[in-house]
Amino acid sequence: MFRNAARLVLAGWVAVALSLGAGTAQAAPQGHATGQAGSRATAQAAGPCAKQKAKVNQTKKAVKKAAKQVAHAKKAKKHAGTARQKHAADKKLQQAKRHQRAAKKHLKHARAALAKCQREHSGGGGGGGTGGGGGGADNPLQPACDAGLPQAICDAFATLPVPAPGGDSPIQPLCDAGLPQPICDAATNPPGPGGASPIQPLCDAGLPQAICDAANGGTLPSDPGTVLDPVCQLGLPLPICGALPGLPGLPGLRARAA
Repeated sequence: MFRNAARLVLAGWVAVALSLGAGTAQAAPQGHATGQAGSRATAQAAGPCAKQKAKVNQTKKAVKKAAKQVAHAKKAKKHAGTARQKHAADKKLQQAKRHQRAAKKHLKHARAALAKCQREHSGGGGGGGTGGGGGGADNPLQPACDAGLPQAICDAFATLPVPAPGGDSPIQPLCDAGLPQPICDAATNPPGPGGASPIQPLCDAGLPQAICDAANGGTLPSDPGTVLDPVCQLGLPLPICGALPGLPGLPGLRARAA
């Protein structure tokens, strides 16, 4: 009788163990599936260009770090005493400048990739949708990039909403002085996310930040040349900058958007 009772108890424990094991095995795939669904939901909530945005933020930090290294190297060279110390400091400065150029190049590529992603997801890549006109011949700013403005700025322009005709641009004096008119037209749009400048993507792509600040309620300088001179340094020849005196307006850039 004792043996029979022991066998019954043992059988009961085995049954309980098997039940618990089956429950755990079922719960594990369900938990894994729930985790995968959560990851997908997080990725969707981050937006279609989250990876590109993260890359831009990462390369921005690298550019800032490189700038600090250049400043530190310049300071070290300035305080170098002997010729040997000056030579070593100059060598470190040149190396820091190389790293800075590489960081800026990576940032430029990251911004271009982000602009391309935003254009594709806003419908601008196909020449339609809500973008600022798409790339290539459909982009009203493209003639400026063909004339020397960095292409990343035109790619970013393609992601902007099409402005309503007839709006008063807060930066129109800059376009009267030579800045491509489509930029001023785009500045008539409402502010971007979080109250950002309506043309902030252009400055993220390399346009001087002072232009975006002025388009977002900032004060324009009395001399537009102080803002437009950096545009010339980007590669776009403007008459006001004095790079090419007497240069006629570039075709297609001064016409107001219809």
